[in-house]
Amino acid sequence: MNPKNHSIVQRKLLLALAPLLMVTLPAAAEDREWVPYKKFIETLHLDQFYGAPPEQRDKVKLAVKIQPENKKYKPSDLVLTVVHSGVREPLPINADGIVDLVPNPAWIKEEAVIYTNLPKGEKSSVTSSFEARLPDSLQIDYGYLMASVTQWNRLIKNYAGMLRFLAPTFTGVELHFSKAAHQSLQLMTKSGAKTYTADAKGDIALKLDETLLKENPLLVLSERPAEIGMSTD
Repeated sequence: MNPKNHSIVQRKLLLALAPLLMVTLPAAAEDREWVPYKKFIETLHLDQFYGAPPEQRDKVKLAVKIQPENKKYKPSDLVLTVVHSGVREPLPINADGIVDLVPNPAWIKEEAVIYTNLPKGEKSSVTSSFEARLPDSLQIDYGYLMASVTQWNRLIKNYAGMLRFLAPTFTGVELHFSKAAHQSLQLMTKSGAKTYTADAKGDIALKLDETLLKENPLLVLSERPAEIGMSTD
């Protein structure tokens, strides 16, 4: 299968998993109360992910994204606030709806609640996805990037609650660029450079290859991707 077709197949497979990773949260109450903090953490398996030793998850992340169901609202319109013990603290969320959230045991114990600024009756969907941590530079070792595949497979196997029986075995990564513009990735092997170019969707698929793992060539990116997801055969 050529890289372009492979990338398209992987995108469909990942989208097919989305319903397994989605929960529609209840509409905000009159005072804009949205969902208990503990329920939010446990539904998305963030407690189990962050409960794993740091060295077992240092190459990966469980990305959480919130999307208003009403199309007149954009993720950038969302303002989330955690209320605990009478204190209000903003929940970090960027313009794309990505939530930066590490479970806070104290907030769970205090039965904290997340509030939303969306009007009463409006709902939001929340999705989580298996991703690799983005590199800090445009150059990265092949082995370092592919360690994300190994880590996710091991995490899913070891932590039964983390969708163990629903998630597939990952076999590679898929780099995604927000705006497709012929971005490239060069694989600098001993036999020469091999270039991968982003498809019309802005994706570059790269397989986990045991031979390349041993050689551990350098990867050179033309642009930093927006995200790096996991892919399957």
